[in-house]
Amino acid sequence: MKRLTILSFGAGQDSTCILYRIIRDPDFRQRYVQGDFIVVMSNTGNEHPHTYRHIRFIKTLCSDHHIPFFFLNSSMGYHPRTWLSLIYQYRRNNNIMSLMFPRTCTDNLKIKPIYNFLDHYIAQTYYGYQGTAIPKGKKYIKRFSSEYGKIRIILGIAAGEEKRIKKTNRKTLLARQLNLFQKQKRTQPVWMEASIQKVYPLIEQSMDRQACQQYILQTGWPLPYPSNCMMCPFISKPELLWLFRNLPAEFYKWVVYEQNKKKRFNNRTVNYGVKGGKTLSEILQEAIAEFGHMSDQELDQYKMSHGHCVQSSF
Repeated sequence: MKRLTILSFGAGQDSTCILYRIIRDPDFRQRYVQGDFIVVMSNTGNEHPHTYRHIRFIKTLCSDHHIPFFFLNSSMGYHPRTWLSLIYQYRRNNNIMSLMFPRTCTDNLKIKPIYNFLDHYIAQTYYGYQGTAIPKGKKYIKRFSSEYGKIRIILGIAAGEEKRIKKTNRKTLLARQLNLFQKQKRTQPVWMEASIQKVYPLIEQSMDRQACQQYILQTGWPLPYPSNCMMCPFISKPELLWLFRNLPAEFYKWVVYEQNKKKRFNNRTVNYGVKGGKTLSEILQEAIAEFGHMSDQELDQYKMSHGHCVQSSF
């Protein structure tokens, strides 16, 4: 019987640890990989240069171990038309991601492209689909799962970050049973609930971020920084200072995007920036006052152990 397992790769420490263990540890692989195995990552268009370097290493590593690796660029057609990249969204709408707005970037730049690709991949690989159009409606995901069982999606969420796991529809249905008169919001699509089995090896293995780092270091393969967009509103003050010192051009581009957003909505009583009421420049001055004493090496060590993508849910 055909089975399929996908590692949703973010190029950070958690998903890198899982990939390394799958390659190096036969027992780990046997436990978490069923049937065919592929690694998939969606390009946000705003990753750090060190992340793109790590992706190039991972591509080679996967090739050496005969593991198909797919890096989804927006030109491939799997990204939503209005979300080709984070910067595309900023420029298109003269807008920004802000702590005060709903967090839609993860869904549009990471989750949707991967499942759009997966439907197309299954159509081509298992059903001989040769059409030029990308399938819609998750037809082949649903067909494959109904014939062979749920597709396993391995997600890199470390122990201690369990709050990142999206609530299942079972909990939603239970809530409906308890309160028949209150409309409950579905937390994930019906097809996903029926076709996808999400697997969290690091939580099952009680591996937190530090344990992941330690495992990676003992392999002799690269230890990446936590993976996160350069212009993420959840960036901490030390990380903002790191960005200013190491990639000042990216910081000032971000400032311009924020200024463009505030100009667009200058007629509103409340006009939030990236961090809310204060501008990026104001937050940077606070970061310098509070953390300016830290050396470049100390900031680098801080950034190596802090990733603001832990705010994302999967």
